[in-house]
Amino acid sequence: MTTVYVVKTGMQFLCCAEDGDIGMAPEIEGAKSFFSYEEAEKAASEHADPGFEIVTVSVTVH
Repeated sequence: MTTVYVVKTGMQFLCCAEDGDIGMAPEIEGAKSFFSYEEAEKAASEHADPGFEIVTVSVTVH
């Protein structure tokens, strides 16, 4: 099990857009995963609206 972090802003999540830029995903499954809280916080401060939330997610790696 691995812990990753995703950024929730409003009802959406930061994700990687098709052009490589940061976009928004409506579901957590499409969210960009960050391996450290600090990485997630930096991305959120650059790309998310104020009031964002950093969510901890446990994922199983096969």
